[in-house]
Amino acid sequence: MKIIKYKKKNITKNFSNLEFSVSQKGKEFQIKEHFQFNGHSVSAICYFPKEKIFYFIRQFRPNYFFNKNKAYPLEIVAGGIDKNENPKQAIVREIKEEIGVKALSIKKLCSLHIAPDCLDEITHLYIACVPKISNFHIFNKNQKESIEIVPIQYKKISKLLDENKYQNVVTRLAVLEILKLKI
Repeated sequence: MKIIKYKKKNITKNFSNLEFSVSQKGKEFQIKEHFQFNGHSVSAICYFPKEKIFYFIRQFRPNYFFNKNKAYPLEIVAGGIDKNENPKQAIVREIKEEIGVKALSIKKLCSLHIAPDCLDEITHLYIACVPKISNFHIFNKNQKESIEIVPIQYKKISKLLDENKYQNVVTRLAVLEILKLKI
């Protein structure tokens, strides 16, 4: 496939309409897409190694609510990267904001292009060793988020794959990454 020409019309700062004229095997055709630029984000699998506990979170998600799904899905710590912040600094901040502790160590696992067809967002996935958590409810004043922290022991992680519930792709990948760990 060869792109002959394209036109990008910005609707808002982060949302555009795209039109492509392409040629494939001598035939020309048009592709029209809506495109949203979200930038980069970070995600973390948070883990207390001594007791083999992983910390997930639940917080209100309007898109789940409007799609008649459970409005408080099980997720891993995640968030955007602020201006003048690199991914590692962002995940350290997000861990503090969402589960209330300072990470003891952080290791990057991978980077994911979330939905390359219409959403330009890349998330950087980390694993973070954290201290034991005893306060399972956090209110993040900056983001006005009420967060429930959900501890799950390693031996129960595989059950998350068996549940027939909606999961976001990053949390699903995190569960698969946890199962690959040698602990």
